Amino acid sequence: MLDSFTIRRIQSVMNGYIHEKVPAPLRTMVKLTYEMNDNELILTEERPAEQPYQWDKMHIARFYWEENRWKVYAKDEHSSWNVVDVIEPCPDFEDLLEQVERDDAGLFWR
Repeated sequence: MLDSFTIRRIQSVMNGYIHEKVPAPLRTMVKLTYEMNDNELILTEERPAEQPYQWDKMHIARFYWEENRWKVYAKDEHSSWNVVDVIEPCPDFEDLLEQVERDDAGLFWR
C-alpha cells in the first residue's frame, strides 16, 4: 500500500497534469479526473451526457503499484484491463504518466 506522502505527491502531479492538459475554455466540454484507491490510480475522461448535469466517463489508463513499481493498463475492446507491454513497469509514476500522455502505441487517446 502506498504511504501518505506518496499519495499526496501523486495527487499533486495529477492535479497539475489535469490543469495543464485541458484548457479552461474546454472544461465545460471535456474534463479529466482520476480516482485513487489503495495501490491504484485510474485516469478518466468525462464528457457531458445527454441528461443535464451528468457526465459520461471513459477510462483512459490504470496505474497499479505492485512489487515496488508502477504498471500501466489499458482497456481492450471488451472493457477489460490489460497490462501495456510496450511500457515497462517503473518506480517513477511521472515517467509512466508521460508515456501515457505521448501514447506512442495509440492505446489511450482515441
